[in-house]
Amino acid sequence: MDFEFRRGDTQFIRFKLKDASGEPLQLDLTDRMYFTVKTDANSTKVLLQKKFPDDITYDDGYYVFTITSADTSDLAYGDYQYDIEVKSGDVVKTIGDGTITLTEEITHRRDE
Repeated sequence: MDFEFRRGDTQFIRFKLKDASGEPLQLDLTDRMYFTVKTDANSTKVLLQKKFPDDITYDDGYYVFTITSADTSDLAYGDYQYDIEVKSGDVVKTIGDGTITLTEEITHRRDE
């Protein structure tokens, strides 16, 4: 899934995980999930990361996290790559990926 939004704007991301039978899947608190943003797949520098259970929460069948103004306000306009990875014990699974496009803003954080 691809996202496009203004740099510096707050974004609320909400999604479901389902098991093989299509039922909502709730991770155990020992499991980990990472939403990671980099310039591209070859980059070693993490620009933005949200983690379950610290930054990503589970609410009524949905996983929810917020990309804050501070998360993107210092990034350049343009395209970035992200993925969402789940780790449960020795199992590692990428459950989604895509592009985030940051578009121009007029009121910059330094103007506020």
